[in-house]
Amino acid sequence: MKIKDLSGKTIAVWGLGTEGKDVLGYLKSHNITKNFILINDVPCDKPRGFEACELYCENRVAEGVDKADVVIRSPGVSIYKPEILNNQNKVTTVTDLCLNEIRYNHPGCKIIAISGSKGKSTSVSALAFMLTKLGFKVGLGGNIGRPLIELMDGDYDFLVAEISSYQASDLTVSPHIAMFTNLFYVHSEWHTGHENYCRDKIHLIANQKDDDCFWVNAQNKQLVDYTEEFAARRKFYDVEDGFYAENGNLLYKGEKILGMADLKLNGMHNLDNLSGVFSIMLSLGLDIKKAAEILKDFEPLPHRLQKVALKNGVLFINDSISTAPEAAIGAINSFEGNLVLISGGQDNQQDYTEYAQCVEKNHKVKAVITLYQTGPKIAKALCEQVKRNDISLIEGDSLEKAVALAYDLLQKNGGGTILFTPTSPSFGFYKNFMERGNHFIKVVEAL
Repeated sequence: MKIKDLSGKTIAVWGLGTEGKDVLGYLKSHNITKNFILINDVPCDKPRGFEACELYCENRVAEGVDKADVVIRSPGVSIYKPEILNNQNKVTTVTDLCLNEIRYNHPGCKIIAISGSKGKSTSVSALAFMLTKLGFKVGLGGNIGRPLIELMDGDYDFLVAEISSYQASDLTVSPHIAMFTNLFYVHSEWHTGHENYCRDKIHLIANQKDDDCFWVNAQNKQLVDYTEEFAARRKFYDVEDGFYAENGNLLYKGEKILGMADLKLNGMHNLDNLSGVFSIMLSLGLDIKKAAEILKDFEPLPHRLQKVALKNGVLFINDSISTAPEAAIGAINSFEGNLVLISGGQDNQQDYTEYAQCVEKNHKVKAVITLYQTGPKIAKALCEQVKRNDISLIEGDSLEKAVALAYDLLQKNGGGTILFTPTSPSFGFYKNFMERGNHFIKVVEAL
């Protein structure tokens, strides 16, 4: 579906967050239609300028859907809701509208989309940063926080988009170039199961053309398996005859391109993702060595292995973006010296066995403090897997107490790093991972 297909229709916008408000404003300002219906799962205030529109919430959602010609769902609205399943022919999204519009009406713009369970935001940001510094006009948006609708009228050489599984799940168009960082077990509730999650994520490339392509981390078996049906357009990174990470360096066919020590980024896992980013850039015919020099000035995004403070020999790291055990494992392996971990969040049916095994193998981990809903589940996995007696396993009851306890432990043991790596989503306790990370920062500042 394209923007022109909405002309004069009765449009229901389901989900009145940032993206929902943006699409309402765009459609109104461009005189696409004057007939709007507002839908939100829970009661809320109507957006400014749309006070006269009918708002359908809770048990009236289906009524609102029925009255609309087209429904634009926000990412948080699952495609598995019965109201969506029963009306698939008239449901679209901002992401689908924008990719269709740009792909078919802006032939000079190449769409590059990055998805994956973890590492998407840093990867798209690094790619957009290098492309911009190389002199291209670049639009950056999507799941990273800027709805694509804000970029639709821009004149770009490249549109770089972070695409979540929520956004990819029902796309009718695919990007020219895509990249997947990895594929882990997450978001099962929205997708009603892990199998659906994986297939919804991979649907990003289901509508690619013959001359399009996508890049896959060759070291992630689950990702390789789920993309097998699209193998004709698949390219691999993290392989010896291309870009790959080894011993803290990014290499291309054995030649060092840059080292982790050259970057402001934390986390060795970033080198795996960068091997995919550089694979894309090389395929575009760009100067890789010049791009590597540019990347040295790239500033890491907040809440992703973010250095918060150094107090009395104790370094505080905010990794609130960590919503899966696999992310925490990568974070643990990114630091030397004594470590105290603070983990826990909303239960998302995740398995913490490998996380606990990682803790067992890393003697630098001196304590793990667990919190929130998943706290007992993480603690149980740790008790089952961790057999060494040089570690403390503590079930906490607040972030404030956990940080204070971790700080005290490390001060008594010559310093080290407190790693706030939740391993679980934030919802139910915080609005999002940003609010959770900001709470951690405030707690640290208050010490």
